[in-house]
Amino acid sequence: MLMELKDYLASRKEASVGDVAAHFDISRETARALLEHWVRKGKVSKLSLEQCRQCALQCGKSWEVYQWLDQTAQRA
Repeated sequence: MLMELKDYLASRKEASVGDVAAHFDISRETARALLEHWVRKGKVSKLSLEQCRQCALQCGKSWEVYQWLDQTAQRA
């Protein structure tokens, strides 16, 4: 599932915990744990609320978006 998440994030560039949970039909906690794996590997960054003020205003405290950093995974 980690590799599927890698491909998903690489193609989308960024996704929320809710997006990942819905796409893979898993709990938000499981999605967060999988995303944190890639954060530890340095391939994903968790965006802060300050990086997306409009998102923060719309989504509030539950807003969690992760961004894929490794562009080499997008090779065609």
